[in-house]
Amino acid sequence: MENEFILKRTEKLRKEMAKTGTDAFVVFTDESCNWESLYYLSGFRGTSGALAVYKDSAELILDARYRQQGERQSPHRVSAQKNSLVDDLIESISAHGAQKILCEATKTSHSTWEKLSSAKNTRWSDGSYLISELRRSKDEHEVRFIIRAGEIAADAFLETLGLVRPGMTEKEFEALLNFNINKFGGEAGFDMIVASGTRSSMPHGRATGKEMMRGEWVTVDFGVRYREYFCDITRNFSFGAPDPRAKDYHEILSEAHHAAVRVLRSGAKGTDVYKTAFDVLESMGLGRYFTHGLGHGLGIEIHETPYISSKYSYELKHNDVVTIEPGIYIDGWGGLRLEDNYLIIEQAGTRLTGKLDQSFYRV
Repeated sequence: MENEFILKRTEKLRKEMAKTGTDAFVVFTDESCNWESLYYLSGFRGTSGALAVYKDSAELILDARYRQQGERQSPHRVSAQKNSLVDDLIESISAHGAQKILCEATKTSHSTWEKLSSAKNTRWSDGSYLISELRRSKDEHEVRFIIRAGEIAADAFLETLGLVRPGMTEKEFEALLNFNINKFGGEAGFDMIVASGTRSSMPHGRATGKEMMRGEWVTVDFGVRYREYFCDITRNFSFGAPDPRAKDYHEILSEAHHAAVRVLRSGAKGTDVYKTAFDVLESMGLGRYFTHGLGHGLGIEIHETPYISSKYSYELKHNDVVTIEPGIYIDGWGGLRLEDNYLIIEQAGTRLTGKLDQSFYRV
């Protein structure tokens, strides 16, 4: 990751810290828990480490496994871990005379929080909201990686569709798609959803040993990670001619999807965007079969702020990246979903996953 982007992020964080008189912001990861925030603010990608951002400096504490890696990846000063991460972090805080400290309580274990907050002459508060808001606004570097993830996803999906055959199991399809994702330069993003036939009525139907048969359609929700950033896509394909009802529903989903996209803009409320898509489905008698939110933010994590649903009144902001993913799920029959990723600009949303068209694919 380019150092200039890391330094800009830490400067933004310092400006927010100054508003509350904060002396230090601490990010702590222990065996992969919360590596995302550490990576975002330091450029270091590992399973263990701690970062303290002070008013005029920053210190990244790493053990012997990661010291050289950290020095290559991060623009911040790297200190070798001497004792435990917690003890070394407390020592650093004391040396800098920091008293008012923010840390992500939602991403820090209770035992670690207790040890840190027991340090003498310190007052610890939850700063989760600061990182969440910083990470919402994607810079050009992040957008570029999400676009590339989408390009890899498109290439891998189309390659896989050229090889899929009736009788292949959902698990075999999942393995083949993951192979192709790696082949084209990405990493499998998360636990893939592959649900065929009546199983497609499950929004989160994980791949099983079920054989995919001619006459069935398959819903595939998959992600690609590229340089630590996700894309999140859902497409549907059928073996031979799809069920006419499924084809009709896919067209309705496409209409709902694009209706929501037309109202994407900075300042739009997530509840209103959701309602736009829901109203299309409701007008066709399908509203009750849309059982989840319309979308969510994504970036380093697959689910980030903001959320687009009937329950959250987040206002979209310039440079948010969000999914739009209306779905229809009918027990005993099946379901479909259509998902792409969008960058919010002032008066619109621009599709980042545009290399893969939104067809109901036929193999």
